[in-house]
Amino acid sequence: MNIELRKAQIPWGMAAFRAALGPIVIAVQLCQWNGISLAAFIVAALLSDIYDGVLARRWHCDTPALRLFDSMADTVFYLCTAIALGGAQPHIWRAHAALFASLLALEAVRFLFDLAKFRKPASYHSYLSKTWGLLLAIAVIASFTSTHAAPLVSAALLLGIICDLEGLAMSLILPAWHRDVKTLRAAWQLRVADLSLSTFPAAATPIPSLGRRAAVVALALCIVPSAFAISPVGPGTIPATYESGTASNLGAGTEGALELSSSDALIFHDTAHAKTLSIPYKTIVGFEYTHPVTHHLGILPTIAAALVSARQRQHIFTITYTDDAGKRQIALFEVPGSEPRTLLPLLRARTDVCPKNNSLCGGSLNYNGLQ
Repeated sequence: MNIELRKAQIPWGMAAFRAALGPIVIAVQLCQWNGISLAAFIVAALLSDIYDGVLARRWHCDTPALRLFDSMADTVFYLCTAIALGGAQPHIWRAHAALFASLLALEAVRFLFDLAKFRKPASYHSYLSKTWGLLLAIAVIASFTSTHAAPLVSAALLLGIICDLEGLAMSLILPAWHRDVKTLRAAWQLRVADLSLSTFPAAATPIPSLGRRAAVVALALCIVPSAFAISPVGPGTIPATYESGTASNLGAGTEGALELSSSDALIFHDTAHAKTLSIPYKTIVGFEYTHPVTHHLGILPTIAAALVSARQRQHIFTITYTDDAGKRQIALFEVPGSEPRTLLPLLRARTDVCPKNNSLCGGSLNYNGLQ
């Protein structure tokens, strides 16, 4: 267990290292270190950005919180790098002031829009954003080590603007927060899958025309987007993530919804791949509800850290059941903080099983700590 915990902390540490490198780059530039030394810090940050994701996926600890922390660490590092580059090569920012201002404005619009709609920043990690990150790192390295990097800087800033427009479009399309959305097409497929579980069929939500889409964007940027308070799931269902378990057809971290309307079985729908996991209530032999606070290092600035830590508490249901052969199986689901009030009494009523949290047994449920 200690080894697994330490493994899970390594990607967090690498992202925190990258965020901490930002102020160090500014300090090093103020001390007038040479450009090669500054470029070495950029290379170190780039390697940490690549391998924290590789290790997190290999060790199955790439949680939504880690993905969000990783995105914010990137933002902190590259903002600090931009400040350092402005001190070392002020002519670059003077020549690209309009592009840089446009990029910062779009970043701010995206952040505020995502915060208003999803109550937290987006973390899409699209193919375009990965390409931008690589090009940006190359442009910054070239700027610190060469006097002919202007074309690379222009290309990086333009790609950053396109990447932000893609991210804003994804946020407009998706009715609920999703992580790791690789393309606009994938975002639309997730929208169709989400809305297919709601009371409105997917066919009733056609892609708007270009003019209507522009009007929607303009309206969304001017007012609080209350129009996006569409529930991603319909009556009798709650959003959930299949964290892990013995189901062979579902992967760890699969996002979807739990259907509660059936009196015979608890059914999990994988919204992206049209897969299901049906657990008959009569086969459930035990369940446990836990709400741990996941580990984070708190290296980011106060506001950024507050946005992450406010959502570090997970609400996990561990359900043990038997298959047709009588063999015990297990499924772990993460649900939003408001849903244990719905799921706990339902499981007790339909399974007649007392959860391991014995404070929840007896006459009435103890809801202390559910939020």
